[in-house]
Amino acid sequence: MPTRSSRSVLADALLMGERPRVSRPRLPAPSRELKRFRTALERVLARVDGDAIDREDRVPPATIAALRRAGAFRLRVPRAHGGLGRSHSAYHRVVALVAAGSAGLAMWVTTQSLAVELLALAGTAEQRAELLPRLAAGDLSAFAMTEAEAGTDPAEISASARPVRGGYRLDGEKLWITNGPVARWVFVVARAPGGLALFAVDARAAGFSVARRCRFLGLRGMENGVLRLRGVFVPASRRLGAEGDGLRLGLAAMNAGRLSVAARALGLARESLRLSKDWTRRRRAGGRPLDRNASVAERLARLEDLAAGLAGVSARTAAEADAGRADRWESALAKLFAASAAWEAADLALQLRGGRGYETADSQRARGETPEAAERRLRDARGLRLIEGSDDALRGALAARARALAGGRGEPDAGDYARADAAVRRYGELCGAGGRS
Repeated sequence: MPTRSSRSVLADALLMGERPRVSRPRLPAPSRELKRFRTALERVLARVDGDAIDREDRVPPATIAALRRAGAFRLRVPRAHGGLGRSHSAYHRVVALVAAGSAGLAMWVTTQSLAVELLALAGTAEQRAELLPRLAAGDLSAFAMTEAEAGTDPAEISASARPVRGGYRLDGEKLWITNGPVARWVFVVARAPGGLALFAVDARAAGFSVARRCRFLGLRGMENGVLRLRGVFVPASRRLGAEGDGLRLGLAAMNAGRLSVAARALGLARESLRLSKDWTRRRRAGGRPLDRNASVAERLARLEDLAAGLAGVSARTAAEADAGRADRWESALAKLFAASAAWEAADLALQLRGGRGYETADSQRARGETPEAAERRLRDARGLRLIEGSDDALRGALAARARALAGGRGEPDAGDYARADAAVRRYGELCGAGGRS
């Protein structure tokens, strides 16, 4: 049975089939400063062409420069080190705004925040004083744990950190590293003599290279690649935590990344809802607006429910993180619900637009129509089911947790998976309803 210290009160209750109440967190009213920041950000985002980013699989340098000036990359950096020092709640609001315009662009912002979380968790005062001002000034960062043979199983990491005079020499290759091709600072998990360890690596160091930029079905515009380390020297002063802490810190970074998936999903779902409402209001069938059709109205209502659930999950996970109560089991529930909800919302929006939903925005534009990129959002939403821990990996972990809570042993069975799936659904319902059920 899980120990008391390992318990996640809400997640465990849901996995055991209980029906707890969840109150919607009372988010603080945006400060005057935050309102000014949001206004500046919205001006930048109004000029972002999500279709062009998707088509070219690149974010224009001018867009990144504008986001940097607006403060999007220093939102979570403490004020003492030149950042804006904003809460997770404010950060989630920003991520949802960015994701609504381009989910690939949002990946730049969410990945940058991981370095801040790692430095807060394991950085010394000297490391924070050295690195946080650089991040606040505009240096981009990446987190590198995944390898070709070490995806969901960090125990298989083969990148090595060999002690040498004054520090370590790192060798290995990291796969699918978001922000990797553009980052100045890469937080690398490698195997030292005392176990896995985490290092802040200067990407300009000799022996560090970007071997390849990866391309994907969706989330286009994110910078993701294969990183190669060949005898890269890292001073001992840039090891975060002790040898042996790498797995714990790496999992903490993944957990932090999962918390932002709800915000990204919320941005996608809101856009799916917006374009669906606009389209069904304008489109006529049988002499009346399409939204008067009972089947269409049912789908629109489902879209509303999905967006409400995502808003509730995003608000709750942000509030829990701000209170220091974020845990791996609830983050798994949140991520699974968010990814599934975004996928369903994007699929509904595409279906409601019919052939136009399946047609690309560029093709619509070429025919003289105002484009709406329903198919792009479907591709983007599909990516959320793979990043920050795949659906299969997290579902399996929750099923194993359900089995342990019930006193079972061995591999989870179909009943355990059913309890995990029910817990995910119930979690979204509770958060979306503000605990009223």
